[in-house]
Amino acid sequence: MGLVLIGMLVASMVLLGMWQRRMAKKRFLEAKRKLRELNSMPESDTN
Repeated sequence: MGLVLIGMLVASMVLLGMWQRRMAKKRFLEAKRKLRELNSMPESDTN
């Protein structure tokens, strides 16, 4: 029974880590896209 609990704990940690990496990558790509949009704006729009 103890091995099952340890296995479940390890599996949940691995799945959570994979999910966190995917979400972080999505946030990073979104921020990169917004930054590219801001950089492509003409200077008169930002002032």
